[in-house]
Order: sequence, then structure tokens, then C-alpha cells
Amino acid sequence: MEEARGRGVSFVSARVEGVDLANGRVRAVRLRGGDTVVTDRFVNAAGPFLKDVGAMLGVDLPVFSELHAKVIFRDDRAVVPRDAPMLIWIDPQVLPWSEGERVLLAQSEEAKRFLQELPSGAHLRPEGGADSNVLLMLWAYHTPPVEPVWPPRFDPHYFEIALRGLATMLPGLQAYLDRAPQPAVDGGYYTKTRENRPLIGPLPVSGAYVIGALSGFGVMAACAAGDLLAAHLTGGALPHYASAFSLERYQDAGYRHLLDTWEEHGEL
Repeated sequence: MEEARGRGVSFVSARVEGVDLANGRVRAVRLRGGDTVVTDRFVNAAGPFLKDVGAMLGVDLPVFSELHAKVIFRDDRAVVPRDAPMLIWIDPQVLPWSEGERVLLAQSEEAKRFLQELPSGAHLRPEGGADSNVLLMLWAYHTPPVEPVWPPRFDPHYFEIALRGLATMLPGLQAYLDRAPQPAVDGGYYTKTRENRPLIGPLPVSGAYVIGALSGFGVMAACAAGDLLAAHLTGGALPHYASAFSLERYQDAGYRHLLDTWEEHGEL
């Protein structure tokens, strides 16, 4: 960003209220507060709000969002060694509730799902250096499509469920079931397409582009995604795989047939 500013780029923090079009082309962007940026290029990089911003252009983007949470808490009992790698439990599991807990959970429509088999993928890793005692824990046990809101609202049961799930792999964590340090629950949205490939490239409105739906691999793919978008914007040479991320792929009958036969969802 500093290099861009040195070349004359101005950075403005504001909410986009609308995009003005003329003859099917981008002409200006309207910001909250009344300012208007006159431009013939517009990039929709709105993350979980890709669909909302796409609607400003009259484009229905085929994306949806899932809410993914994480827990950070202090491992005061040193259950997990600081040099441990990321540890992942790859089997589904039924959590070992007591009989009294099962009765209480069964009385709640929201909570009784925790009595059923929950999916694989509970994982954790030490966070921070050797002098830290922080653990980062994650388990995407329930990720239906949701409408994104800000700030996100997380399942109040998330910490206990993640802790119990990880205690299957690391029984020492059971020591925290009765009393644990105050956790911090945070996270965000995985915005994705049906087949979990990003959207990168031009939109049907001339001068409009999209970069998004990078799901859970955004940190890993962001630089390559930015390079690909820059090539589209500047008329540069496109790599052979560019069409795999274009919105136009959904107009190809062969690709649509693949969508109906693919079984893997591609999530890391």
C-alpha cells in the first residue's frame, strides 16, 4: 500500500452505497457521506459481502458464506507441549456426555444436536512462542450457509464443544471441562462457490471485476489471486488456468456437468 501511495494512489475508507452505470459500463462509485468517485473500473473484493456488492451491479454472484469460529485460551496446565505441531482428529465422534447432561441437552431444540455424531476435523496448535501458554482450537462442527452480519455472532456452546471434541484426541484437556481459563472466541466467514473455487476476473458489466470466494485458503492464495486480477485489469497475459476462476465458467455446459458429478468439495 505504501508503494501504491508513492505512485499517487489515494486510499479512502468509506462504505460503498452504489455503483453508477451508463450503457452497461461502470461510470462512478457512490460512497456514504455523499462523495462520488468517478471511475471506469470497479473491483468487487467485498469478502462475505460479495453478493450484496454484486447486486449493486445487477450481477447475481453464485456464492454463499459459512461462519467459522476459533477459540484462543491459556493452557495453564501445560497439557499441549509448546513444540507440538498442528494436531487434527480426522474421525467423526459422539461426545461423551454424562446421563444428566444428556437429559438437559435433549430438552433444547438448539442443543440436542450435540448428542448426535459430529463431523471430523477438530484441531488445535500452540499459538505464540515458547514462552506463551496459548492454544488455538478450531472445530467446524456446524457450518450451514448463513447471511453474513457484522460483527459475527458465534454459537455460545462453541468453546465447550470444541474442548470436548479435542479431549478425545488429547485426554489431558478434560482437566479444563470443569474449570477453564476465560476463552476468546473469534472467527469469520468462509465465502465460497458451490465447487469451492474462487471467482477472479471480469464481470458482465464492462469495467467491473471480482476477486473473492477464497473460502478457507485466502491467506495461501491471495498473492496469486491478486496477480491474476491485475493481469485482467491491465490487459496482461493470462495464465492457462484463468478460465477456471472466471464467472463465465458457469456458462459452459461441460463445466456445469462436472459440477453435478464432482464429489470432493475442495475444502482444506
